[in-house]
Amino acid sequence: MRNGKTLLRWMVVMVVVAVASTGFVLTSQEAQAAGQALEPTESGAPSAMVLFPVTEKANPAKAAMRPVVFNHLVHEKKISDCETCHHTGDPTSCASCHTVEGKAEGNFITLERAMHAENIAKRANGKTPSSCVSCHNENLKRRECAGCHAIVTPKRDEAYCAACHNVTPKMTDEEMQQGMQGKLASDEALATETVLGKKPVNRIAPQAIPYKVQIDGLKDDYEGCSFTHARHVASLMKRMENDKLADAFHSSPETLCQACHHRSPLSATPPKCSSCHKAAIDPAHPERPNLKAAYHLQCMGCHNAMKVARPQNQDCTTCHKERAK
Repeated sequence: MRNGKTLLRWMVVMVVVAVASTGFVLTSQEAQAAGQALEPTESGAPSAMVLFPVTEKANPAKAAMRPVVFNHLVHEKKISDCETCHHTGDPTSCASCHTVEGKAEGNFITLERAMHAENIAKRANGKTPSSCVSCHNENLKRRECAGCHAIVTPKRDEAYCAACHNVTPKMTDEEMQQGMQGKLASDEALATETVLGKKPVNRIAPQAIPYKVQIDGLKDDYEGCSFTHARHVASLMKRMENDKLADAFHSSPETLCQACHHRSPLSATPPKCSSCHKAAIDPAHPERPNLKAAYHLQCMGCHNAMKVARPQNQDCTTCHKERAK
């Protein structure tokens, strides 16, 4: 039986490779007919599902946020306790208690709040539930993430939301309407197509960024700093390998650059820090640190968050040599 399953999986892989090589994209029904399927979960739950903004009111204009395709398989592998999300102990749909308007079964906590709440009151029994956002935020405290996320808060724009609200554009208006009313017979085809259709984001090529950057605009008591730019970027990319959360939210190769170049356009070659931060605080923008403070807040903030032992905060000569008197 196991050999039969192995053979079937290899056949599925061959179909996927063959389809990918042709450059064509299959429809939901064609994908299922061709044998494309997601790896089954150990719990028996669907491998992926579409979370619709279920409402109890008529919504003919379909005025709602785009549905979320939730990859249950990936999350199940990461979270051992189902009650982290299914906090009542009943592994039923979130929308059975939490709707757009809120309902008594869910203490009138709306679906939006249930998924996005960040400050969740601790439960006396020790089993504090997590929302999608609160769980993701907790993961950003990991050492490999904290260097960037301790000093920069991502902009909550359309691209940020699209990391989760990503259902295939082939979803029809009728499917959307049925999903919002909780009447869609099956969302398996939509979920499968969305997950299988997601393309990996390439990392920044080493030749696309400066190898070293000479930071010497404020030389006084110390020499400039020869910043090993490519080495730092490579280290961060290495820590992101095989990280599904990073893959989802780092939606372009240049996303990583915005940790340091946090107010610049998305680019592998952004403008220098001094284009915004001046040697003295700009009276027109008193909220901006001066250039020296900006350098040290970014560099030291990242090192402290990632628990990098070197350099110590007051060991100036680790980064720039003392100038000869």
